[in-house]
Amino acid sequence: MKWHQTNALVTGGTRGIGRALVDLLVEKGAAVIATGRTSASVDQARQACPQVNWLVFDQSDENQRAELLAHVQGRGVNLLIHNAGVQQLHDFTLKDETLHFSTELETAINFVGPVELTRGMLPHMRDQADARVVFVTSGLALAPKRSSPVYCANKAGLRSFAKSLRAQLRHANLPIGVTEALPPLVDTDMTKGRGRGKISPQAAASQIVRGIESGKSEIYVGASALLRVISRISPALAEAIMINR
Repeated sequence: MKWHQTNALVTGGTRGIGRALVDLLVEKGAAVIATGRTSASVDQARQACPQVNWLVFDQSDENQRAELLAHVQGRGVNLLIHNAGVQQLHDFTLKDETLHFSTELETAINFVGPVELTRGMLPHMRDQADARVVFVTSGLALAPKRSSPVYCANKAGLRSFAKSLRAQLRHANLPIGVTEALPPLVDTDMTKGRGRGKISPQAAASQIVRGIESGKSEIYVGASALLRVISRISPALAEAIMINR
């Protein structure tokens, strides 16, 4: 991918991996449109990185998806990076589980939003050079953990969608690549207070961008590469390692 000829759209770009991806793409010379879920986060990001076209965007909202598609029309977007997501802890054995974050909203953000935005973006991307859709899923798409069943299911579903979409585009002879990036536990606001051995958002973004440059279909970031090997040898062992994390 030639970065100076790249027009990128990055969802969830105001913090964590998304912000690190935005910064790296700008450094490489790409034109970037990036989104954040709240006005406050977008305003803060715009002040720090004014060369990016920042937009407030909640991808769980059908109307906002339509507005975003209208905004990017004619802008030559040839790189779509689905990074926005939310992970909530759910224990369905608790009587007050209904008081927690809505499972419907979590699924709308993590799965429905990226799928529907992809469908809307494909007509804009099919005639662009070096077009690519990137799904940032998780090592948890390979083996789930007990504490976040909805998030794990969303990421596994997005992984499956990416594989099917890749096959459809090839079958239709459409020159749009599909990449899945599987980061391990990354040190972000979303993972604060959870787990050990986290890598930095910058390290994760660097590996993802290198994988995009290489045209990889799957990018196993950090410890996810080891989890991939273990899951190929013994899926049961991979699940046993991850389930109680």
